[in-house]
Amino acid sequence: MFSIIFIASIIMMISFIVMILASILSKKTLVDREKSSPFECGFDPKS
Repeated sequence: MFSIIFIASIIMMISFIVMILASILSKKTLVDREKSSPFECGFDPKS
């Protein structure tokens, strides 16, 4: 019984780490995509 709980907790920790890494990498690609956009430097899409 203990080994099942131990294995389940390890799997949950690994999946949590993978989710964090995926979110960090997606934020980096989003920033790179904004830098290479065709808009001019003075363009503010939020306004």
